[in-house]
Amino acid sequence: MDIRKRKVYMNRQTASLVTQVTLDEDRNVPDAKPDLKEIITGRGHVETEELRCSGERANLKGVLQYQILYLADTEDRPAECLEGSLLINEMISLEGAADGDTVTADWVIEDLAIEQIHSRKVRIRAAITFTVTAERLCAEELMTAASAGEPLETRSEILPLTRIAVQKSESFRVAEELELGNNKPNMGELVWQEVELRAADCRPADGSLELRGELSVFVMYRADGDSSLPIQWEEYTVPVSGQLPLADSREGMIPFVNVRLSHISLTPAEDSDGELRRIRLEALLDLWILLYETENAEVICDLYSPSREVIPKEKDTEFESLLVRNSSRCRLQERLSLPDGGRILQVCRGSGRILIDETHAAEDGMVVDGVLLVNMLYVSADDEQPLRTLEESIPFHHLIEAKGLDSGCVSRLKWGLESMNIMLLGVGEAEVKATLSLELLVFSRCRRTLLQDAELVDYDPEKVRSIPGIVGYCVQPGDTLWKIAKKFYTTVDEIREENEEIGEDVKPGQKLILVRQPDRQRSV
Repeated sequence: MDIRKRKVYMNRQTASLVTQVTLDEDRNVPDAKPDLKEIITGRGHVETEELRCSGERANLKGVLQYQILYLADTEDRPAECLEGSLLINEMISLEGAADGDTVTADWVIEDLAIEQIHSRKVRIRAAITFTVTAERLCAEELMTAASAGEPLETRSEILPLTRIAVQKSESFRVAEELELGNNKPNMGELVWQEVELRAADCRPADGSLELRGELSVFVMYRADGDSSLPIQWEEYTVPVSGQLPLADSREGMIPFVNVRLSHISLTPAEDSDGELRRIRLEALLDLWILLYETENAEVICDLYSPSREVIPKEKDTEFESLLVRNSSRCRLQERLSLPDGGRILQVCRGSGRILIDETHAAEDGMVVDGVLLVNMLYVSADDEQPLRTLEESIPFHHLIEAKGLDSGCVSRLKWGLESMNIMLLGVGEAEVKATLSLELLVFSRCRRTLLQDAELVDYDPEKVRSIPGIVGYCVQPGDTLWKIAKKFYTTVDEIREENEEIGEDVKPGQKLILVRQPDRQRSV
């Protein structure tokens, strides 16, 4: 028997773990830096190394890069930045994982506390939550056709499925030179920098992946040669646009691409006149790419021969089929007020981080609860503390529409900050407007018993002799032409030829004349 098969690749999650890593270290202020008078704000960013499984264990390695903006105890250098990194090295258990599985780690800094011990030392405490997932690419075989050198009847069915077409990690580099405004003095030294990725979007094309988004860049610097000038700052929006070569990518595929800003470098650069009026930006984006393709696969679900017995080999197989793909936006608007009745002279920068607290299925879709952590850096009216920050948590409750979602579905959710703006309303009040993007993929699970192989063997002669060559049959409930033909060693075409009055299929109570095929009858 000649059997044709094709492979369909599915992504199976073999292990998943949510773990929290805590860091607690003291760091000294370098000798080249002035004494610390007061901490203004701090930021953190995690860089992870590649994860690999060793049995059911994986080593989570990386660093927490931190920045601390502080008020210095000196008049000529009022603001300074302390930078460094803390090592992350955790051995984690991934029950169900195995060598060769693809392991990915997503992270969120739940808490970053920076405490001044004295003028030359700080204490850094961080709680980082990692979601570690192990996945395995599995190939399922589908029987698509079968033939033999003798009569063989086959029945096909359509199997709707969603297969993984591309699964890989890639990097995308961004390099830009940013110009200072005409009204800004030359740069002396960079004091503080913030870079956020916003509105990231990826779309598959033929042979490539198109990436779009923007980098929100903020820099604070000291002017060159004139200590009487106050701290200067500039804010930029840098478009991100490009194509990543992907040989297996096709337009129309369903993307789920997680984009992370993994490395940032901002350095002063000279313009054509030799003056420091440019900032060289280099950034590295890490992409975890999943591209799916939906299809209605035609598979052989049953087969038999009127002249010989077919011994089928079956296998229980689980497939996924796309149920919902939905991109949603959550818009937030909130007023921020200074708690101590202070005065805001000017808003320098507003940045935000999204923390997802809980997701759960509801009647109409998926409910997402979380908070937007807002950090506003501003110029204060207090001469003793000219730079200050205000941190606020804005809760949100959002429904992503997804009909048919239940506990048996497989879902993938990603989120990001699309835009954020802070506007000064009064001396002690500002307003935040932000848009969060949420993308949801939901797959329904289908477990089926499918044919994997079959072989032809001779019928038992005694069994054949026990079946009359011609028989009258009354159709029973649940009967189909296919079932009747298979049971009485004939074919659907033969039944139709002997019973011209039957329609598309048979109905209970109908009377049929069934005749075994002559070639099989002669073999008895």
